Amino acid sequence: MSTSHLICAPYTWGQFTPVIILVGLALVLLMADVLLPRISKKIYPLVGAAGVLLVACGMVNSDGSQLFGILACAATMVCLLMVYDYRSVVYASVGGGTQEDGAAEFSALPILACAGIVAISQARDLVMLFVSLELITLSSYAMAGYFRRNQGSIEAGVKYLILGAVSTGFLVMGAAWFFGSTGSFLLSPRFELAALSNPYLCTGYLLALAFISMGVFFKIGAAPMHTWIPDVYQGAPTPISAFLAVASKVGGFLALLLVVLPLVQIHSISGGLLHPVMQTLAIVAAATLLIGNLGAIPQQNMKRLLGYSSIGHAGFILVFAIGLRSSVTPNTFFYLVAYAAATLALFYVVSQLRICRGHEEISAFRGLGHTHPRTSFLISVSLASLAGVPLTAGFLAKFLSFRSLVFTMTGPDQLGTWLLPVMVVCAAAGFYYYFKVMRAMYWETPQDGDQPVTFSPICTGVLTAAALIILLLGTVPLIIPVWPALF
Repeated sequence: MSTSHLICAPYTWGQFTPVIILVGLALVLLMADVLLPRISKKIYPLVGAAGVLLVACGMVNSDGSQLFGILACAATMVCLLMVYDYRSVVYASVGGGTQEDGAAEFSALPILACAGIVAISQARDLVMLFVSLELITLSSYAMAGYFRRNQGSIEAGVKYLILGAVSTGFLVMGAAWFFGSTGSFLLSPRFELAALSNPYLCTGYLLALAFISMGVFFKIGAAPMHTWIPDVYQGAPTPISAFLAVASKVGGFLALLLVVLPLVQIHSISGGLLHPVMQTLAIVAAATLLIGNLGAIPQQNMKRLLGYSSIGHAGFILVFAIGLRSSVTPNTFFYLVAYAAATLALFYVVSQLRICRGHEEISAFRGLGHTHPRTSFLISVSLASLAGVPLTAGFLAKFLSFRSLVFTMTGPDQLGTWLLPVMVVCAAAGFYYYFKVMRAMYWETPQDGDQPVTFSPICTGVLTAAALIILLLGTVPLIIPVWPALF
């Protein structure tokens, strides 16, 4: 009798239909670029965005495991729309002028990475998890260093490649130790509890978790695997920075949930054996919060600021995992939705400012409140949500994070008491550096050398949709109990 099902999870082709469609869509765009050279390349991001949207709609009626995949598809769609508006910068940085060389690949790579994220949502073992993560990572290598005429983009690609290779090594080493300790690649509570309860295998199993977590921490930007984020976000093309900040992070947290959920199931019967894991997660969360939020304070480049912001928010989401509670999945999803809406909107604004004013410093926002009051209000909603202003989705997301820590503090494990003041300080720091951007918009006036800014209709539509999501998620759950985790 075959025992292969004890090593890797059985899969069906139907599970990966969305993945196959996304990969096929990317290949169609690449082939069209070769076979139909006279077609304008500007339609490729629009076709890609429409295809990703259809795939996301096809996953709506499936079970809840696809929610993260749908969120990743939505983020990828926005990034592709951003590519459409950003195409003049792409042409100048790749073809050296108005030539459309390289535009098809620039639209296909995010779709391939999105396919990897959707595949993670169906993974049940470390083999599929590793393959899916590598599909995301390999595509991201090419995307980060795509502007070969831009030294910053090349530097971003090299840094991402080197640190990504290190994280892959950690992941492979963790998978090897995991198999040696449990006898399986399956992320199953049965095998993991057996290894945890065996004094001869327990150390190897905990070491496997540490190695696997290091590989996953690279994707979510958690300490100590966070060092690539500010430089890569600044050097990479802005649509790619947005993809790495949102879609790729969704995939990373989905991978983290696959590792954590078996621990949630065995925590109550483990007899305190998982206490070191919880302590380690608390330390990592605290370090990530401090590095992200305090590191963002002196930043003047908006993409670097959003990079440190991404690290800080990863720390708030990691708090959900400390107590190994069953609410970790819905809480994480809610936080990621709130974070994605605001972050994508701000990256879209940065891309428009790069096109119009030629740089991405916070000073590019100068005077927008006077020249574009409606758009500035929409930008302010996104900034307020990331800061955690009440009646925004960001406020409820951070409330869930604090609430999860309080439950951990008052539970039998008594963990995280020292983490509360760290979270308070970091949440307060967020108000300073986010409102620094608002000060540039409303308190500073345009200078003589500032070029006029024009926001495309697509950008305005994305900002409006993001603001509606932020305000609805920040108010409706307070009136109607539509999100059980809040009550």
